[in-house]
Amino acid sequence: MNIEYYYSVASPYAFLGSKKFRTIVESYSLKVEEIPVDLVGKIFVSTGGVPVPKRHSSRQKNRLSELSRWSEENKIHMNIKPKFFPPSDPHLPAYFLIASIEMGIKLDFGEKILSCLWSENKDISDIAVIKDVCNELKINFNEIEQLASTDKIKTIYLSNSEKAIKNNVFGAPTFIFEKELFWGQDSLYFLEKKLKNLRLLNILKY
Repeated sequence: MNIEYYYSVASPYAFLGSKKFRTIVESYSLKVEEIPVDLVGKIFVSTGGVPVPKRHSSRQKNRLSELSRWSEENKIHMNIKPKFFPPSDPHLPAYFLIASIEMGIKLDFGEKILSCLWSENKDISDIAVIKDVCNELKINFNEIEQLASTDKIKTIYLSNSEKAIKNNVFGAPTFIFEKELFWGQDSLYFLEKKLKNLRLLNILKY
């Protein structure tokens, strides 16, 4: 069965939920449509979201507390105040991510980029960091760099964001399964509960 996965390369909650999501995908043999979006530049603008630096100090403080709690709960090493957040150019890694998807690479590139930012304290706007990611994943850098710079990739990035807005996505990560929207890594609990119920009804096969 198919699931849509909307996320941003700079989303801390996408990072926190990435391992759990992969586990669910593998456990229930889901076919993932990976949809990187321009969260701040397009979706926030259209849906009333506010970039982190512009939020009231009380909201920023609570956000850090939430990240700390969830990283501890999920047993994930996370730097809740990374040196390179927000990225100076979030579009560059997004272009490479979309290019990797077009090359048939599923989830791995996105997971690694998120880890670079939120766990390894690296600048994902730096082409050298992206090159290191490609090398680690054994992706031909020249090939993916050439694809990432094409108008095709930019068009996909824009259409992904437009599709997200059309489907009522307002934050990241968001999962849409059987027309039901699950927002946030904490909603993975409810997604998995739904999948378990479907399996019990023999709609999903083991």
